[in-house]
Amino acid sequence: MKIGLSLLLLWSSLALAESPNPALLEMEDGTEPLPAVLDVQSYSDWVTPLLENHNSYSAFTEKVFAWYEEQKRLPLPREVAEDPGKIYVNVERPLAQTIEMESAGEIEEGNTVGAEVYAELDGTVEQALEAMMHNWGKPVGASEGKSHPEPNPFSRRVEYLAPLPNLGEGVFANLTLRRDGGIVKDLSDRYYFIVRGNKEEGFMVIMQYRKPALKTFSKQCIAIAMMQPLPNGKTAYRISTRYQGQSYKILGNISIGRKQIGFNREKVRAIAEEYNQRVIELRTTGKIQDRKSDLEWGSK
Repeated sequence: MKIGLSLLLLWSSLALAESPNPALLEMEDGTEPLPAVLDVQSYSDWVTPLLENHNSYSAFTEKVFAWYEEQKRLPLPREVAEDPGKIYVNVERPLAQTIEMESAGEIEEGNTVGAEVYAELDGTVEQALEAMMHNWGKPVGASEGKSHPEPNPFSRRVEYLAPLPNLGEGVFANLTLRRDGGIVKDLSDRYYFIVRGNKEEGFMVIMQYRKPALKTFSKQCIAIAMMQPLPNGKTAYRISTRYQGQSYKILGNISIGRKQIGFNREKVRAIAEEYNQRVIELRTTGKIQDRKSDLEWGSK
């Protein structure tokens, strides 16, 4: 009897250990590796077949890549050095682009969230990347796994991240579940998370929405982040992001919705401040503490 029970427990442990990371579910159908040279054309050619069945290619892809090409040649904006927290948030350009594309009928009106963030992070580029990957599901020092980052504006959040070697080195699958955000509806999304670069020259990270995992309000999203080493041992950080999903017309006035939800400088800044705190935590303690959450894949 004891032997049978021991074997049952052993089998259960092995089965649990061999369970695939839920980030990989429905994400391993690509066969073409990510191109060695990434620009808007090569990236679009690569990613479009992966997105075409889900209508998730962002109309902002060209604009975000244009920002990336522009920023590669520039120092951080002077506003970063002038700010006590070394953070500068620009919402004017994303807002102007959004209004122009809405007016032209290229995108749906009233569901775009966008910003450009520039900051000097208090850690190395390696620590900045590690902290970002923790936000997307990878425990510090692991190759894949699960994390519970800061959930704001939601009450509960869990992230999963796992490599997709068939799509090339540095390509990961992400599963994000976010719950109980008040007027911000629940999200259950699958992303590609792509890392290029090295600690000497810095890193480029692409965050590409692919498809829903469960019921979600997300429709399209693309973001590009840049991390470059500074002579003082810190990191020059930039990110340009465009997310399209839940309509903020529910607030009754699109201008109010844009200010409070779509292009809210204060909320974006708070996210950047939280990210820098995780970089500092990693630099000073060697780890990042998960937030308390009972949310898991398969739970409600």
